[in-house]
Amino acid sequence: MTSDTIWQLIRYALLLAFGPLITKGYLSSDEVTTVTGAVGVIFTTAWGVWVKYGTRTTTASHAARIDTPLVDPATGKISTN
Repeated sequence: MTSDTIWQLIRYALLLAFGPLITKGYLSSDEVTTVTGAVGVIFTTAWGVWVKYGTRTTTASHAARIDTPLVDPATGKISTN
């Protein structure tokens, strides 16, 4: 699952959650924009912490070695050169 797919699913979930609340007058569109922004910040922060959890720093000479595993910062997938 790509990050684009995840963001699209989050967008649809927010539409399902907030659509009826706006229609019935419980929330204004400005309030929903604020809440959506806050959810985006929280999700982005949580995603970054989750991806970086358990990683360690290394020296430049060790990182240059061909057998050193690489961690993709966006997905957390581990690969080798």
